[in-house]
Amino acid sequence: MKIGIFTDSHYSSQKITCGKRHNSKSLEKIKQAYAFFESEKCDLVICLGDLIDKEASHETEVANLKEVAKIIRKSAIKTICLMGNHDAFAFTETEFYEILGDCKPKNVKAEGKTLLFLDACYFKNGKHYLPGDTDWTDTFYPHIEDLKKQIEETTDDVYVFIHQNMDPDIREDHCLHNSIEINGMLQESGKVKAVYQGHYHPGMESKHGNIEYFTFSAMCENVNAHYILNI
Repeated sequence: MKIGIFTDSHYSSQKITCGKRHNSKSLEKIKQAYAFFESEKCDLVICLGDLIDKEASHETEVANLKEVAKIIRKSAIKTICLMGNHDAFAFTETEFYEILGDCKPKNVKAEGKTLLFLDACYFKNGKHYLPGDTDWTDTFYPHIEDLKKQIEETTDDVYVFIHQNMDPDIREDHCLHNSIEINGMLQESGKVKAVYQGHYHPGMESKHGNIEYFTFSAMCENVNAHYILNI
């Protein structure tokens, strides 16, 4: 399975934020990424979250997301898009996927492999982020038992996709509060081969036990920050 990957485009009208995020250039970068994915004949495209960024008005945020949606819908390749904390700051889950179209994460099974998609846009108290009510340092995945059951019920190799981080080598403020518990369960299963993440803009690669952790660098801060993943 050949998968096109990008993350943290943070598209907005602002030319630069945080001193190094070139937000307004990301729409063109997304177009370039899809052209590349199509030339490579990818089977699937996955955005690992933070597709857009906050604007002064919600109307502008909606217009920005619609521009991105045009690119996604124009492509013949199926896209799955995880919500990142910045997406959740601007949109409810319902509105986000209504605008994007058929991009809501659904588990993928093919060729003896299962791709699982986790939403960690939750506070540690179990409450989901809402527009205007998020904290990127307070992130949590509340559905561990459901995740464990899904892994137990498959004989496939399992690959996990998430916006926020579970890699023990990444700064703690970027990681899920319960990442140690989740990582322990993933290791114990013996089926999980890799975890793919965004959120930590510099990117990272590491291996712990039998699991490889890949964090892709942010599109908004880099040139050609789109990737091909062969699973």
